Amino acid sequence: MRFLSIPSESASMADRILQARAPLTGLARPGRFGAATPNSGLVIEERTDLALATVIARRGKEQELKRAIATVYRLDLPDGPRVASSDGVSFAGIGVQQWLAAAETSAETDFVLRLREQLAGLASIADQSDGRVVLRLSGDRVREVLAKGVPVDLHPRNFRTGNVASTLVAHIGVQIQQLDDRPTFQLMAFRSLAGSLWSWLTKSAAEFGYEIVQRHAQRTAQP
Repeated sequence: MRFLSIPSESASMADRILQARAPLTGLARPGRFGAATPNSGLVIEERTDLALATVIARRGKEQELKRAIATVYRLDLPDGPRVASSDGVSFAGIGVQQWLAAAETSAETDFVLRLREQLAGLASIADQSDGRVVLRLSGDRVREVLAKGVPVDLHPRNFRTGNVASTLVAHIGVQIQQLDDRPTFQLMAFRSLAGSLWSWLTKSAAEFGYEIVQRHAQRTAQP
């Protein structure tokens, strides 16, 4: 992901330099916060190493699109609110003939550009890499924290690994996905709402204690 901003200190337009910034810069500082519990009830990680794009099938091209995805990425596009993934690339069903494509670390290099080339004439592709805040959430109390705002039944008998839902949290549109059986969840929202989402999440987690971690080990993108 690439995040651009202009420093606020005074300077001429010619002197201003765009600087990369994550959506939660200045807010998501590593450490433990909230109640002093033996173990953090929630562990929060902001993901900034993802390439993201919406994929919308062109009229009458859904089957051709599915065949192209199967050939290039060796996975079947899900028909409903599920996620299919292979080799660091995933497609999440987010609507009728609509998917959110994501590529992690080494797979993200020129990912959206390659999508446009590979799916030309079959789908409309919109780059979302700079426009979303992405949080990975885990911990013993993660479901209890999410239950304070997510109007989706996240009980393991109803919401399982690979499930995804588009919903509202504190009046904020989000996509929530279960990544594994620990469980780990991924919460995603528009970048402009990152601060509001962060405020809700940290207040909801405070009684359980929460820890903010950074991803240190990242694979190097291949040329």
